[in-house]
Formats: sequence, structure tokens, C-alpha cells
Amino acid sequence: MHHRARLTNSLEAVPALPLTPARRYVECMQTWTEGYVGEIAYVHSFYAEMTPAHLSFALLLAGVRPPDLSEPFTYAELGCGQGLTSNLLAGVHPQARFEAVDFLPAHIADARDLAAKAGNANATFLEDSFAEYAERGGPDLDIVALHGVWTWVSADNRRILLDILRRRLKPGGVVYVSYNCLPGWAAHTPLRKLLVEHTASGSGPLPDRIGKALGFAARMARLGEGWFDRVPGALAHLESLDGKSDGYIAHEYLNRDWTPFYHADVARELAAAKLEYATSATLADHVDDAMVSAPGLALLNEAADPALRETLRDYLTDRRFRRDVFVKGALRLSAAEREQSLRALRVGLPVPRGEVPERVSAPTGHIDLPAAAPLAEALAGGPQTLDALMGDLKAHSLEDVLRTIALLGGAVVPVPEGIDARRVARFNSAVLERNRFDPGIRQLASPELGTGMVVGLLERLFLLAEARGEEPAAFAWMVLRERGKKLRRDGEELQTDAENVAELARLYEGFVGGQRGWLKGLGIAE
Repeated sequence: MHHRARLTNSLEAVPALPLTPARRYVECMQTWTEGYVGEIAYVHSFYAEMTPAHLSFALLLAGVRPPDLSEPFTYAELGCGQGLTSNLLAGVHPQARFEAVDFLPAHIADARDLAAKAGNANATFLEDSFAEYAERGGPDLDIVALHGVWTWVSADNRRILLDILRRRLKPGGVVYVSYNCLPGWAAHTPLRKLLVEHTASGSGPLPDRIGKALGFAARMARLGEGWFDRVPGALAHLESLDGKSDGYIAHEYLNRDWTPFYHADVARELAAAKLEYATSATLADHVDDAMVSAPGLALLNEAADPALRETLRDYLTDRRFRRDVFVKGALRLSAAEREQSLRALRVGLPVPRGEVPERVSAPTGHIDLPAAAPLAEALAGGPQTLDALMGDLKAHSLEDVLRTIALLGGAVVPVPEGIDARRVARFNSAVLERNRFDPGIRQLASPELGTGMVVGLLERLFLLAEARGEEPAAFAWMVLRERGKKLRRDGEELQTDAENVAELARLYEGFVGGQRGWLKGLGIAE
């Protein structure tokens, strides 16, 4: 369910609701969820920053030796939600073993179903609390991913996670931990509190209570008084929730133990597991002069302690979310070894050539990227090593090219070796078949790039129709009609079957002449 209508129709009356039934319900839910939202599933999401190839690239940029991905490795995703990232990566990396853990049964049931249909025998999905997972034992871990978990769970659960990392992470092992951070969140925590309290005070299904809480907040915001009036960005933050799903809002905002952190405090906690901060998984962070002004950089450079430096950076950028990479025993590379490793790295183009920008916006202003166009042109035929690319980019240094890739924000991505194209194709087939009745998974995997790509709903339905040998426009309309959907043309909703099929036929023709060719180049379409 989405919330656009709820926010725009902000004058709609929200009736007073009784407190006691909801309080009793929340207390019941907390007997096993420990305050974590368990009434509604999280969204299906793939996070490119969690891929082994991306983490390795970020480490190389920082001059830190990454794990050897050419050998078998073990990857654990703790708090995996629907498990889409681990499921997709299991097909990309047949030599690896994946353990994905979540304590919500619906999440694990869903992930296991997709894994079985995708043939991901190298992925294990465990319905465990962190305490139960800690008791299992298992192989040493090369990579551990914690997306958002540090913000969402209690201090007791963070201690359990530290124990797991201390005992099971290999020397040289990598931990990805993303979390809501301060001071960027400081001005916005009142909005979260408003949503939490209003949702808890209601009764009925959680999606209805979320909608009413958002509607109430919108009415309050449009009074133009108090906090919403005086805090810059408060209304914009509320409006940014417009269109977000109930699952996203519930899990991102409503957990009892939701806590934003200063980087220095996270680094201090992880040090107890012998982990040290290595770098950011947000590649643009590697370009200091794009993120922070020259006077700001001068202040940062006064900080000898890395944790202090990163925390000061968050003050200067007003950051609200961090993607940190920690290593257990980081090995620093010499300049020559770093360059050699980077030159051997394969990169590819996950967007159409014409969508690669030659100018980007950064906190310090607009930045021209003269290497972007020739880089995109050189990659239009498929992934290449940076060493091979440098022959086509003679006017630019390796550091210029790396800077360009970092600032392009995912328009050029690192590509792993040994992708199992057959397994990736089976994963895509399983996702498309699921889209027949459930449009929740929006990502398909590219066997050319080894990462997930967001593909529009109509395009996915067209691909599914082709795979089934169905007429694409008629098939897509059958699915949409079953879901109570209609198309619009020139701002008007199409009413008849014939009108909707004709519009879908027109859209399919455009798909065949356009995006389908791009998807074929990525190995997603045949």
C-alpha cells in the first residue's frame, strides 16, 4: 500500500482511536519480536553496496587488501529481511556459501521458496534470532553484511552480534554495517517519534494505522506552526515518505529500539570484536574534495584519530546514513600493489550509454567528469579491466578514471569473475514467475555484471510473456486486470479491455525497440 493519497488529502479527519487494544497487541507481539516490527514484512530489496565485488572495490580504493573472491568463501547476511540480496548473489557466486538469518518466519519462508525455485543450493536461510544463530556455530566467515541492523536492534542484540563477529569472522574478514547516523538524524527524530506514538495509539491492521499516522502528521505539518515550521527540511522529510510502502515505513521507523549513532561510537563498539574501520562502501566518499569544502578538509586533516575524522565528516556533510566497511586485521597495500590490483579489476556499464552523466552534483557543487563519456563509450561493448580501458582513455590517468567511477554513483560497477550465467538465468526465471501474482521483487540479475538491476513492472511482465510464449500485451493486461489496475493515456484512465490492450501493445513495441536491447546486452533478456 502506498501513501500518496494520504498525504495530499491532508485535511481528511482522523478520528480518535482507543489506546488499550493496540497497547495489548504491541505487548503480545513483543513476547517474541522483542520490540521489532513483526506484523508486516519488509520490502524486497537488493543492495549493490553489499556485493563482494563492490566491497572489494571500495577496499582497493582505500588501499586495503580485500578477500580473495576467486577461492570459495562464506558470506553471512545477518538480519536479511526477505533475503533477496543473498539469493541473487548465490547465483552469481557458485563457489561461495551464503548464510542468511532473520527471525521473522514469513521472511525466511519467502527466501527459501525463491532459493528452491532458483536452484540456490549454496544458500541457507535460517529462521533464527541472533542469539540462536550464535549458538549454531558453523564455518568461519569471510564477509558479514549488516544492513540497517545496528540501528534497529537492542543493545543486547548488538552485543550478541559482536560475539558472533569476534568468534566466527576470519582474520582479514570484512564486515559491512550500514546504519542511521548522527548528527544528520538529530533534527528528524521528532518525526519518527510522532509516527511511532500515533501508530501505537491506534487499533486495527498496521497498514491502516501507518496511513492514519502519516495523514495526521501531514495535517499538523500544514498548520505551519512549531517544529514543522522551524526545522528546515521537516516537511520535506515527511513528504519523502509519500509513496513508500507500509513494509518500508514499519521496519525503517517503528522498531522499538531504533537508534541513530555517531560513527565514533559504532567504531568503538566494533573494536571489541577486533574490527577496525577501513573505508566507506559509498564510493563518492572516496573523493574528499567533492564531499567537503577545502576549509572543511583542512579541519578534517587536523584529526589524527580515524573515528574522529569520520565523525567530523558527518558533521560537515549532515549525513543521515552511513555504509561502513570494517576489517578484522586490515592489511595495507603499497601504492604499486594497489594500482596493480585496481588495473586487474573488471568494470561494466549497468545503465544505457546515454544515461551516463558528464556532470554530477556533489555537496561542494557541480563537478565536470571529462572521463565519463569516453569511459562509457569504451564499456558499451561489455565489461573490461581497468588496465584494458586505460588504452582507450589515454588522455586520463588511472586516478582520474577511479574518481569518475566513484562520482558516477553506480553508473559504472565492478564486475566479479566466474559468474554462473545458467544459475543467474534460473534466478531471473523464478523472479519473473513470481511477478505473475506478486510484483514485489523489482530486481533481476545481470549475468554480464553480476549485480541486480531494477526493471519496471511492465517490462518484467513482457519478459515473462515472452518466456511463456504468450502474446505480451494480452498477457500483461490479464495480470493487471486481475490486480484491479488500469493504464492511463494523456492523463485519462483507459476503461475497456480493448483500450488497455492497445496501449500495452504500443508500449511493448517501444520496449522491443528500446529497453529490450539494453536488457539483452546485460544478459537479462534473450
